[in-house]
Amino acid sequence: MKAGMMCCLICLPLARLSITSSFGYRKHPVTGIYAFHNGVDFKARSDTVYALADGKVTATGYDDVAGVGITLNHQDFLSIYGHLSQVFVSPEDRVTAGQPIGITGKTGRVTGEHLHFSIRAGNRYLDPLEFIYQLINTKIMSKTFKPLYEQLAEKLINEFKAGTSPFQKPVKENGMPAFVAPVNPITGKGYSAMNAINLSLKGFNDPRWMSADTASFNGYLVKEGSKGTLINFPKKNEIRAIRTPEGERVKDEAGVTQTKTVEFDKIQNGKAFLFNAEQIKGIPPLEEWLQAAAELHPLSPAERAEKLIADSGAVIVHGGIEAYYDKVRDEIYLPERESFTNDTKYLQAAIHQLAHWTGHESRLNRPMEGKFASMDYAREELRAAIGAMLIGGDLKIGHNFGPHAAYTNAWSKMLKDEPFEISRASNDAQKIAYLLLGTGRKEEIKEGAAVSMTLTKGEEIPYNDTTYKVLDKKGKTFEMEKTDTGERFKIKATDKVFANLVEARNNPQAANLSVAQEAGEVVENSQSQKVGR
Repeated sequence: MKAGMMCCLICLPLARLSITSSFGYRKHPVTGIYAFHNGVDFKARSDTVYALADGKVTATGYDDVAGVGITLNHQDFLSIYGHLSQVFVSPEDRVTAGQPIGITGKTGRVTGEHLHFSIRAGNRYLDPLEFIYQLINTKIMSKTFKPLYEQLAEKLINEFKAGTSPFQKPVKENGMPAFVAPVNPITGKGYSAMNAINLSLKGFNDPRWMSADTASFNGYLVKEGSKGTLINFPKKNEIRAIRTPEGERVKDEAGVTQTKTVEFDKIQNGKAFLFNAEQIKGIPPLEEWLQAAAELHPLSPAERAEKLIADSGAVIVHGGIEAYYDKVRDEIYLPERESFTNDTKYLQAAIHQLAHWTGHESRLNRPMEGKFASMDYAREELRAAIGAMLIGGDLKIGHNFGPHAAYTNAWSKMLKDEPFEISRASNDAQKIAYLLLGTGRKEEIKEGAAVSMTLTKGEEIPYNDTTYKVLDKKGKTFEMEKTDTGERFKIKATDKVFANLVEARNNPQAANLSVAQEAGEVVENSQSQKVGR
């Protein structure tokens, strides 16, 4: 058993475990016969079922006793799930620990909905709870688990070598952009840079992603055999059902389960598996969603790009044959517009150089001292490349790095030596995208009711996974507090963070498209920085 236990990471089969029938001999609730119960029954109601560990699907199907079931092979033991209503995997599929594999139900011989869960080693059934406890207690599985940043680094290295990464091939063979900015169509929110890159590498043309739970709640169904894609996110709380001392859910007069929000002492690294709209049945056609989304932006992609460039306030000098940013002069140099094959290529080149421009000490203040072809130079290029890709995806204008794709060899070496660099680069790219996309966004909000462009004492603003409270206003200074940590700081109306919070309150969906700078970091308004040195 030890060899098998060493090879995998353990995840609970349900998000919450409430036992209705234990392992061992019992009187069967349907037949009334005293017999051996080879697993554990957990209370459930249309809950997502997760793979216990990495493994392979050996069987899915139906029988009169267990109903719809799944059997997973984890080398030296099997995990078995029964009485399901939906199955997301097929025989021979490889699954990872925590991957959604189905939805609970009441198929087979049951008196009510629940999940039957069994563990079998050889010809012997084991107590599932004791088995899981032993594995978690020894912590021997975590040695071989690869975090998301390491998985993504390996994916990118392979794509760099094959020449198929979105940096090298910005347009697919079918003419669609290689990077499609992912979004949750229910909330309207986007995903952070590292998650966005990971989702885009799956090759889907539809930008809509959601969890199996979200799909089920909105009346959609994940197609059988579909594989979820892992994302990570900071998790500071969790919504749980309110229960009686006996474990029953508390419901209102309409039969709706009452919930409460449980705050964690420390922010946790949450994870979820998402499914693309192409993997989901019943979701509205992509064309309808795109049309509705387009109505939120009265400007065309090219017009939005032109506006972003103009509103940045960057000094752009035209002439010559190269496109580059001069940090000493704080100026962007571009060839004449007419020398580009079309306006889109010009705009993409300008946005890429703007991404470098954000690194100036008066803005995001990134290290930019590396010499050409050095590894430090390549690090900055990676940040600008990801930032420009995020911006191009948001504006729907795409991206094209031209000769910058030559940096992929350096990036491969960098990610091989330091896999976590993709996380650092993604975080910096998020700041780049927010700084540029946040500028001038207010004019694009559709006309309607008048909105306030200042902060008011007492209001709380959810922004970038944190809630900010306005404690007081004295003259032009606002005293702020992060409600989750109690940290206090002061800002002025001229500070960038002030504009970010006003934007987050007035346009909450747009503010979540990218992750902004950490709270409390004050950045001077880039619109006034037109100084050439």
